[in-house]
Amino acid sequence: MSIRETYLKDYGLNETDANKILSYCRSATGYDQQLILQAAQEVYPEIAPYLFLNLTTGLGYDRMGNIPMQRKDFQGYRRKTIETYNRYMILNGKRIV
Repeated sequence: MSIRETYLKDYGLNETDANKILSYCRSATGYDQQLILQAAQEVYPEIAPYLFLNLTTGLGYDRMGNIPMQRKDFQGYRRKTIETYNRYMILNGKRIV
């Protein structure tokens, strides 16, 4: 299954869990923001700044400018970044969900 066709439920996360993670991302500071950026870089280094901006501010795909991929692909990598960040938080003993 490709990234663009992989959804949060495929990572074992439901909508409520994803909303908690997103809320945490939007209020993250310091080290937690570094982990978000690290997760984005692990998932797709070329668009990591866009993924980071989206997750920490909520700025949408259309408002960020020239992202070098289609919206559906970006959303797939965004979901993968959410899952990766959640794993990082679990490994650091800061379980969000």
